[in-house]
Amino acid sequence: MSFVLPEIIIRKVIEDGLRKLRSNRAAFDDLFAIFLQDELGTDYGPDYREQIWGWFTTTKIPVVQAWSFNAQRIPCISIHLANETEDESKASMGDIAGTFGSEEETGTGVFTVMIDVGIHANKGGDHVLWIYYIVSYILFKYKPTMFRFGLKLGTFSASDYSKDDEKMGNNVWTRWVRFRCTTQNFWGADPLTEVKDINLESTVGMAPTDDVATSIDVDSVDTTTNKGLKVGHGNDDSGDMNI
Repeated sequence: MSFVLPEIIIRKVIEDGLRKLRSNRAAFDDLFAIFLQDELGTDYGPDYREQIWGWFTTTKIPVVQAWSFNAQRIPCISIHLANETEDESKASMGDIAGTFGSEEETGTGVFTVMIDVGIHANKGGDHVLWIYYIVSYILFKYKPTMFRFGLKLGTFSASDYSKDDEKMGNNVWTRWVRFRCTTQNFWGADPLTEVKDINLESTVGMAPTDDVATSIDVDSVDTTTNKGLKVGHGNDDSGDMNI
């Protein structure tokens, strides 16, 4: 039972994905195998794929949160929480998910979350293109991992290349990937009151009760007397049927 932290999860998944891909040449070759096919093989071929591999395995590509982004650390990948909105269509009554433990009820909130993954690279080469497809591969391959951490119903979309001269260098280009998912947060709500026994015997002179439930038409209650339960038919206050 916990809150889901989408930007932390996405960052960790991409970091691990980059590390695992660098140690798995076969997976990397499959990712860029299209450069060897048919007409593309004539223009690119194995030498071009080898160039990508050499650059990828020798270049540091830090994955940073958006607030710590530094245009001097290029290439890099930035993670930004674009939007997090409570999903009213999945709301539960009183924000209660149920009782998952013996101490308290469990509260829940369902959110639609959008995470922007920024791919920043120098336009002088094809680096931004290479990183984009590497990130795409990671987001799809490790979707089960993200699901396990609470990022459910994940979908993917991407923008065109762009540059922001005010925030970055003149030759730094960015492509944004938007990852949309649903999260469900949990928290401890009201503590549970466990009823272990019910006394149905009529008793006089008991110690005052701690809590009494009455209807709004009752003015006063004698908390020292237990009269048991009375059951009658509609509009019948005689209590002929006693338990």
